[in-house]
Parts: sequence; structure tokens; C-alpha cells
Amino acid sequence: MSLKEFRERVNLKIYDAKPKVLGTLTILNVLFSSAAIGTLVYYYGFDISIYEAKVCFTILETSFAFYILRYLTKLFFDFHPPTFIRNNWFETIIIGLLLVEGIAYNVFGSMIIEPIFTSMGFVDFGAFSMIFVQLFVFLILIQKVIKQRNFKPWMKIHPGWLFTISIALMTLIGGLLLMLPEMTRTPGGLGFIDSIFLSMSSVSVTGLSTVDVAYTLTFKGQMIVLVLIKLGGLNTIAFGALMLVVAKFGVGIKYHEVIEDFVNSDSILNAKNMLAKIVIWATAIEFVGIILLFIGFGSEGVFSDTGNRVFQSIFHAVSGFNNAGLSTLHGGYMHPDVISNTFVHTITMILFFFGGFGMIYVFDLFEIKRLRERMKTPWKTIEFGTKISLYFTLGLLFAGAIIFLIFEWSTSLSGKSTFDAVSMALFQSMTTRNAGFNVVDTAMLSMPVLIVFLFLMFIGASSGSAGGGIRTSTFAIMWASVISTIKGRSNTELYKRTISNDVVLKAYAIFVFFIVGNIVGPFALAITEADLLASGKYDFMDLVFEHVSAASTVGLSTGMTADLSPAGKIILIIAMFIGRVGTLTLAYLVGKKVISKNYKYPNGHTMVG
Repeated sequence: MSLKEFRERVNLKIYDAKPKVLGTLTILNVLFSSAAIGTLVYYYGFDISIYEAKVCFTILETSFAFYILRYLTKLFFDFHPPTFIRNNWFETIIIGLLLVEGIAYNVFGSMIIEPIFTSMGFVDFGAFSMIFVQLFVFLILIQKVIKQRNFKPWMKIHPGWLFTISIALMTLIGGLLLMLPEMTRTPGGLGFIDSIFLSMSSVSVTGLSTVDVAYTLTFKGQMIVLVLIKLGGLNTIAFGALMLVVAKFGVGIKYHEVIEDFVNSDSILNAKNMLAKIVIWATAIEFVGIILLFIGFGSEGVFSDTGNRVFQSIFHAVSGFNNAGLSTLHGGYMHPDVISNTFVHTITMILFFFGGFGMIYVFDLFEIKRLRERMKTPWKTIEFGTKISLYFTLGLLFAGAIIFLIFEWSTSLSGKSTFDAVSMALFQSMTTRNAGFNVVDTAMLSMPVLIVFLFLMFIGASSGSAGGGIRTSTFAIMWASVISTIKGRSNTELYKRTISNDVVLKAYAIFVFFIVGNIVGPFALAITEADLLASGKYDFMDLVFEHVSAASTVGLSTGMTADLSPAGKIILIIAMFIGRVGTLTLAYLVGKKVISKNYKYPNGHTMVG
């Protein structure tokens, strides 16, 4: 009997049992996953006894064994095992890795990759590795869920709402995790408002915090913040491409133009590749940043411990690229071991640039295929959107730096060499638009500089990036509209291109939206923080600066964040939330019309100005 014949006989024997067995596995999978999640939260979130730790570890090992058994059972019941392996290659690789590491741990007492993570400060890595097990399994589950046809009706909602819901869920989950006792050094853990505030700041990659991340959070808490920053930043820069991928599973054809409007015209034909490129490029840039920061931090002071040096490099590379502005160093980049490190400032500023520039435009500028194409055909230039992002980013960067140099030369830059002064000015100008790190005390800056910083924060970063604000494209279109109006042109023109009225109206809608938000927000803060203003420690300008920073997801502060009342913190949480999802959602809602309205009211005329 050949192997093929034997397999066919086996298939006939197991055919009737297959639905029942796989259905039972599905139910057990939900139970084991729920138990594992609860166990992980309890294990890492609370101070537990040795006996409780052993019980938790046993539960996690049991779930580990179940996932392997589940995969092997599915493989056995599949009528074409080789095809099953090819179609589920990702799950196969993960299960293989888990199996190898599980055998290594139970036979040799340690995992193969344990030394690497132990050097980074991970204690009891055998238990900690179960987090990775669960993350891998969740990725597998998500992949399976997306393939289900019954997922389509749920997905048929507006893309802007999907983005909003994802930000809200990540913030809530992150806030609840940060409240666990073991996440902070505060007795009993952080309060609900402070936890949600920090979670919202991390997910929205803002950078404001009511607590000192370096001192208040434990290593576990800082890891939660790091993950929230990564997920929040990736969700923002890859959302358009992600929606193009899931569109085929039920977003609905009427939203395809809306999604396409957010990414670019040719992305919709290459959705999966675009999403993969964004994730790979973003991760690669962060990885290079980690290596360079590890070198730049040196091995003295707080970086004398190699494990801490590795973690600080990872945290600040991710925080820098995603324009988060949060730091695990006391005082951030004003820490004594970093404040004079020009190399670290430069690397971080480059990470700011890439993270706030927009990945679609990064591809246009630096992708090898496009570079070669422009070399062969010199008449081809960078795309229109890339020109806007590049020229206005550089223009705002240098304008902010020059103004900073002029007004701070004899104060915050006093005693600095010309090179260091220029470097600090460029750093502050770049970080003010999107990132939130600072190398000078913001509270001590002169009023002209603070006003310019307000302007830069308001504009923010580029479209499709991790930064916030009204975006450089919105500012560029409004600028072009004003110039065209002054010159009496009937159309809005920029870089020898005509901008449609729909796009111009969208830009002004976003601008008005932000203006109104930054009027209502400070007004509300003036009411809730009346006692704080009466104390004389802060003035109304500090309130405005704080709110614009939150709404633009920048993260700069004159120092009043921690002194805000609970009501004031809630106002800033709302500002950060709207700042992250409001502009994008509004761009979708006022995007291309999906239903044609073939009528027009009579013309109206009134005086303007």
C-alpha cells in the first residue's frame, strides 16, 4: 500500500469526526486563551506568592501545550497536509519556534533566546516568554477571523469610525493595565485618570504625562507604555494601507475612494504590499535608530548597565520615530547624561523627521526603485504630495530654528558653541512640530519663541505620519489658496499643479475644526484651573500652550501637566483623543462624495473682509 493510498483511507475514517473535533477545539481555544490572558494579567500585574507563581506558570504551560496540540490536530484532520502547511505557513513557523523553545526549556532548563533577554533586564524569562506565546497566538487568531465571511457585515462601517474605535480600545486597555499594582512604584497603583491620561498620551503618541515615567513606572509599566507607543504610531501611519487590505473583506465599495484619498492613487492596487512595506520600513528605521542610539548613549552614568542601555535605546528609538516624546530618562533629553550629546540629538532628530514625514513620501524619496527611475529619466521628479511634505517640512524647520536662535541666543543658548546652538535650535524646531522631546526648559523660553512654537505645534507633521496638528499639507493648501486669491487667480495653484476646490474646502474645514477646538479647550481649562491660575504659578498662556500641545499630539509643556485638576486632565485627554482621530475622521467625513447630488442652489453674494 502506497503512502497516498494509506492517507486516503485515513481521510475516509476521520471524515465524519472532523467537524465535531475541530468545533470542540474552537471552544477550547476560547477557554484556554481567556484563561491565559487572565493569568498573564494576574502574574505580572500583582505581587504574588511563590505558590501562586507556580500555579500561574502551570496554566501558561498548559495553554502552550494546547496550542501545539491544536495545530497538530488540525494538520492531522486536513485532507492535504502539505497544502495546509503552505496555506498556514505563519502559524507553522510560530508553532515550530514554540515547540523548539518548549523542549529546550523543559530539557535544559532555559530557552535558547533567554540570554539575550536576560541581558536586557528580563527576570524569570521562562515565564515572561509566555507573553510572546500569547501575542503570536493572537496574531494567528486575527488572521483567522479576517478570513471569515461573517466578518464582512461588521466591517461595513465608516473607516474613520474604525480608526476612532481602535484608538479608544487601545487607550482603555492600556489604562487598565497601567492601573495594576506592579506597573508602578506608587502604593496601590496609579489612579484611573492618571492611567488613562498616560495611556492616551502613549497611544496618540503625544508625550504629555501627569507622572514621571522614569521614576513612577516600573520596568513592566514602561514596557506597557512602549507597546502602546508602537501600536498607536503604527496604527496611525499604516491605517490607510490597512484599510485598503480589509476593504476587500467588507468595508464597502462606497468607501474605497475615501480610503484611497488618504493613501495615494496607486496604493489601492497594491494594498498588501503597501501595508507590508510600511511595517517593514518603519521597523527597519527604528532598528537602525536603536543601534545608533546604543552607540551614542555611551557606557557611562545611567548607561553603564548594558541591559538598561539596550532598553533605553529601544524605548527612545521607538518613541522618537513615532513622535511620542515620552522618555524613561528623568527629565527626558535634559538628563545630564544626554543633554550635551549632540550625536544622540542628531539621531533622534532624524527619527523625528522620518516618523513625521509620512511613509508614503519616504518611499517616494528613498525607495531604490524610484531613485533608479529618476536617474534614468531626469525629467521625472518627486510626486506632488512629497514636494509639499518635504519643502514645507524643511521650510518650517529652518524658520523655527532661526527664530529660536535669534531670541534665545543670549538666554537658553548662552555659553553654547555656535555648532551646539544651531544643533539645539534645529532639534527644538523639529521636536516642536511633532515629537515633544526638549533640550531646553520650555517654561523659561521667551514669549516670542513660545508664540512661534504654538504656530509650529498647530501645523504639526505631514499627512500619513505619526505626528499630529492640521498637517503640513493642510497648511500648504491654505497658503496656496491665499496666494492665488491675492494674485487674482481663479484656481488654487501650487508647484505648477491645480488643486481642486474639494481639497481646498477640506483643508479649510480641518483648519476651522482645529481653531474651534483650541478655543473651546483653553476656555474650559480656564474654568477648571481657576485656582491654579490664581496661585500665580502659571498664566493663561501656559493653559493655551498645554492644550495646543495636547490637541496637536506634540507633548511639549511648560510644566503644568502634573498640577492640573482631575477635570483639567480629562479635558486634555479629550484634546489628545480628538487631536489623534479628529482630523483624520473629519478628512474622511468631508472627503469625496459617495453619492452624487445633481442640483445647485442659486448663486449668493456678500461682502468679504
